[in-house]
Amino acid sequence: MKIGLLSLISKGRRNDFVKVTSMSALATVVKMLASFITIKIVAKIIGPAGIALVGQLINAVSMIGSVGTGGINQGVTKLIAENKENKNEQAEIIRHSFLITVFSTLFTALILVFFNGRAGNIIFHTHEYDVLVIVLALALVLYTVNLLLLSILNGFMSFRKYILVNIFSSILILIVSVALVFFFGLYGALLNCVVSQTIVIFVTLWFVRKEGWFPFLFKKIKLKQQVFRKLGAFSAMAFTSALLFPITQIIIRSSIIEKISLQSAGIWEGMNRFSGMYLMVVTTSISTYYLPRLSGIKENRGLRVEIFKTAKFVLPTLAFGCLTFFLLRNTIITLVFSKEFTEMKYLFAVQMIGDFLKVSSWLISFLFFAKSRTVDFIIAEVIANASMVGFSLIFISRFGLSGGVYGYATAYFIYFLVVLYMFRKIIFIRNEI
Repeated sequence: MKIGLLSLISKGRRNDFVKVTSMSALATVVKMLASFITIKIVAKIIGPAGIALVGQLINAVSMIGSVGTGGINQGVTKLIAENKENKNEQAEIIRHSFLITVFSTLFTALILVFFNGRAGNIIFHTHEYDVLVIVLALALVLYTVNLLLLSILNGFMSFRKYILVNIFSSILILIVSVALVFFFGLYGALLNCVVSQTIVIFVTLWFVRKEGWFPFLFKKIKLKQQVFRKLGAFSAMAFTSALLFPITQIIIRSSIIEKISLQSAGIWEGMNRFSGMYLMVVTTSISTYYLPRLSGIKENRGLRVEIFKTAKFVLPTLAFGCLTFFLLRNTIITLVFSKEFTEMKYLFAVQMIGDFLKVSSWLISFLFFAKSRTVDFIIAEVIANASMVGFSLIFISRFGLSGGVYGYATAYFIYFLVVLYMFRKIIFIRNEI
């Protein structure tokens, strides 16, 4: 057993994924601590009901931001990594993506300004916070350009700068979040959802201003339909994911509010926020390393080796973490949230199962982007989100609040089977003919 462990550690040291994970460890810890402090303060000050409203706005900002970027960010990362030997192609991708982002953002912002009342009522079920929709519209261009810059930085595999940007951004977001919630309560928490992800562009600009690719953003080039078409394929995938999941969350949360209570919706949202916080360890490493790495591999056998190599490190670690969180759930609720969230302890077991299935699916589903399989991606996302909505609504009606996590775990089990089937020729076949 001891020899086996030493062997595993030895192999891990040679694993590129582990190296990148080690590099990003500090960024992940800082981000987790910032999230922990923010969640703790927000939960203490505004309670479960406030958390539910914050969840609604976070989902809305996510959808609006995706529309503003034109849904091309992951495509930008993939295409830049794929064309690492072709500087002219990279310059064209950067310039075209910048134009798409700016024009999509301006169009989206105008719609938000003109229909702020209707948008505010859809998000909050009240017109009390309509002004936040206008603030979001005005700040949207900074938010979307920041996302684009991070995607470009990631595509060039500038891991060190990417990690430093994440560290300083997390610290800045923490300061702004705590200040707004402390001084303005629920309104401050909602305002934070709009502005915190916007102001970090100044951190990103500081780190990328001397990058060799930065002038490409403003370089005059001949527009090419072919480049727009390449980025457009990723827009379809990104829009599908970025729109469906937040809508799914809003539908489920609204069902809990209607059938149980706003308080219960806040507890369900708190469970989701905790999952998001600890899954940062995985998502940071995957976003930093995994997609650019898969994008650079052409052969199916190489893709299979990379997936299994990454999975051997990620999944056992995640399983151990999920089990630990389940056993310490009462302490976690007290430490991270407050006594008002005690009912959350009944959600942990199934939520942890769902989280494990989610990450297992992710490791395979990144092949959609690496292999540019747009139609398959859309089909898989529709199945996953339709399953989550359908099963959650059924289970909530039958089991109450726990039904929300039952639907979540069931949906990701179905999604895992779907992506496994779609990429069976890569996952199950060792050698290519």
